[in-house]
Amino acid sequence: MWSSSLLLFLLQCIAYSTATAKHGDDFRPTPPRTRTPMPSLYRQRYSEQTFIGTHNAPAIRTAENNWSLSGNQYFNISVQLDAGIRLLQAQGHRPNTSSDEIRLCHFNCALMDGGSLDDYLLTIKDFLKANTREVVTLLFVNAGVDLRYWMRAYRNTGLDLMSYTPPRHLHYGNMRISDWPTIAQMVATNQRLVTFMSSGADENIAPYLLLEWRYLFETNFGIEAPNQYDCRPARPRWEPPWYVPDRLTLVNHFLYAKFLGFRYPNDTYASTTNAAGFHVGELGEHAVRCRELYGRRPNFLLVDFFNEGDVFAVERGMNMY
Repeated sequence: MWSSSLLLFLLQCIAYSTATAKHGDDFRPTPPRTRTPMPSLYRQRYSEQTFIGTHNAPAIRTAENNWSLSGNQYFNISVQLDAGIRLLQAQGHRPNTSSDEIRLCHFNCALMDGGSLDDYLLTIKDFLKANTREVVTLLFVNAGVDLRYWMRAYRNTGLDLMSYTPPRHLHYGNMRISDWPTIAQMVATNQRLVTFMSSGADENIAPYLLLEWRYLFETNFGIEAPNQYDCRPARPRWEPPWYVPDRLTLVNHFLYAKFLGFRYPNDTYASTTNAAGFHVGELGEHAVRCRELYGRRPNFLLVDFFNEGDVFAVERGMNMY
């Protein structure tokens, strides 16, 4: 059995050697395309439209970290938001138990540290203040961090006051698609940040931090082949498996590669994975298939390397019809 420190060392060596082999000195990521706003969506419910989201949004591959294979994106969250990303997904850890600070890392902070939660939230707040008609959604995988540390970060940044809080009678899984407000209503009340947490949320204590599984479901993830994308609810599981609950939907659409048995985000295939076409494995095909199953638009399409392919064309196609 390998020790955790040895496993971490091996992962770092693999990430460095593989990334160095793939990216030469002249490598430059494809510049991101931008989202085209659709004014008609302003009067529609938050729950009635499709948004593109970034998987592990703060995990950025850069020349400075040798294009680390632990990264899921090439551009920071300011660029992501300015381009049109409206859901940011991240994972919160508290590696230093003597500090109140939450760090945004995936799996292990020694492999990829995306910075502090406070700085992350301040960047999002700056975007919301500069774009007063926009709504942003955050999804946090909580790696065992106590709720009080999340609350502290929201209070310190003032985002607790800009966060959407559902009516009390709609807590605990009672909120349906038709219960969500329109974008215009959220703008009018300045409740323009929606935050979901995978665990640890308590709406009696922090009503603006919503337990993910009471409000939405996700499709399967950990995909290693283009023909493995599914639309059925995987988390939480429902019976029968093809049942579609009246809740928000998050479609996971990102592909992994493997090296010596270790899995990492597949950037080589990303332009196909994120394509707006209708071939197996492309985002356009997956989104259309999920819409047919759900009988409505999928709400969030979660991707790696959002700058590759044409993710915003898929979003627009979903929202036009």
